[in-house]
Formats: sequence, structure tokens, C-alpha cells
Amino acid sequence: MSRTSLLSCARRWAGRARARTPLPLGAALLALLAAAPAMAEDIPPQFMTQYEAVRDYLDLVQAAEAANAPTQMDSARAMQLLAAITNAHEILAPDYAPADLGLLVNACQYGKTVSTQLMQFGMAAMPAAVLVHPGEKASLDRRNADRFQPQLGLLLPYLLRCGARIQPLLDHWLSVATPEQRAELGPGGTDTLRRNAQRQYLEILEAMRAQPAGSALKRSLVRALAETAAPYARMLQPAQRPAVSDALSDAREQMDAADAALLQQAIVAFSDDGCGTLCAS
Repeated sequence: MSRTSLLSCARRWAGRARARTPLPLGAALLALLAAAPAMAEDIPPQFMTQYEAVRDYLDLVQAAEAANAPTQMDSARAMQLLAAITNAHEILAPDYAPADLGLLVNACQYGKTVSTQLMQFGMAAMPAAVLVHPGEKASLDRRNADRFQPQLGLLLPYLLRCGARIQPLLDHWLSVATPEQRAELGPGGTDTLRRNAQRQYLEILEAMRAQPAGSALKRSLVRALAETAAPYARMLQPAQRPAVSDALSDAREQMDAADAALLQQAIVAFSDDGCGTLCAS
């Protein structure tokens, strides 16, 4: 499968998700990078493994939703596939070249698509008149967040780490992109990329705060927020960082000593004045 067709599959799968959520670093960037062809043998095997796992996992979600059986997503097979989709050691750890940016953006979108499907589990069975009420959608989100805690414990940290892993490659791409290529990012250009990065970090921070004290998901998200703070901060302009550091400070007040220390590390990262290429664009 060529890189172009692999990325096209991601866009088709993302279309199956009913939420209108942005890609981690912008739909325009993914569409632009998809134009670069590659031979199947150029695609690292970990991306093909992830591609196959996402395909099979979405089939399981569809079958479970049709049967109104969310417990099917707790099966050993489902969790094995999800572990393959979010395998940060295999997918995010290798020393990628700048040319691999498109594949990494795609790998992030796989996680976004799967998390969207889980958060909207059961929506297909809800009457349209119910769906237009924002309270019903919020209630569904809360139920699914409670129901799929083990799944979100894999997905949400992965999404944070995937965005962080992209940062140096994205900076390189921006440093060599032509004005014509940058123009294809759309009217918002790099502003959209920065806003999406900020929104993703803040949304996962809020998801962490919503978890019960001492829960495994809460602790997992605190670790991921601390670990990824520096690369996210480097993507944001200085004026965008206080909103994140203030939100982290508020969250820190509710944490035990160990988690508060981790969030303090994140606050320090967002207080730094270092600026990457995206930040300076």
C-alpha cells in the first residue's frame, strides 16, 4: 500500500466518526502530506501493523454497537488490537526522518478516530430529536468515558505523546516548506496548527481533572501531561502559554503531592520562552 493510499484510508475512516473533531495538528496538514507518494516497501512495518489493527478494531466497534453490547469492547481481542494501535514504543520511539511526518500525522489520526468512535458509542441508536439536545450528547459522553476507562487509559496518553512526537518533524517541515505549500494549510495556516495543539493539550488536561482521585486513568494522564509539556509548549506562541499554565496550576491544587510535582514540571515547561518553528511562524 502506498503512503498516499494509506493516508486516504485514514481520511475515509475519520469520516465514519460522527463528531466534527479536528486532527491533532490540522486536517489541512494531513491532506497536504498525503500528496507525497511512496512505495509500499517504504512504509515502516509498525505503521502497517497499526493500519491493520485500526481496520479490525473499527469492525469490532461496529459489531458491538449493532448488538448494543459495549462489553464486547472489553474482550481480549479488542484490547489486544487497541494495544497495537497505541503502541508508543513501536510507533513513536523510532528515530524518524522528516519525510516520515505524514505517516506520524496519520498514526495520530488513527488514535483520534478510535477514541471518537468509543466516546460516541450508542449514538446511532438515539433518535435524531434527542441528539439535537446538547445535554443528551454530554450525558452520552460521560457514560462512555466511565464505561471505557481502560480503553481511554491507552488512547488519551497515546494522543498526547503522538502530538509531542510530531513537534520536531513539523518544525523541520515548516522550515523547508515553500510559500505555496504553507498556503495549502488553509486560511488559518499555522495559527490553526497552534490552536489545535493547544486545544488537544487542554482537553486532555480537563479529561484528567474529571477522573476520580487515585484512579489509574488520572495518574496515567498526569504522567503523560508532564512528559509532553515541553514539546507542546514549543509549538505555542508565548501569548498562548499562560492559558495552559494557569489551567495546570488550577489542576495542581487538587492533586496529591506526587501528581502535583508532575504538574509543576509541566507548568515550568509552559513558562519557558523557548520557541520552535511553528511557534515562530
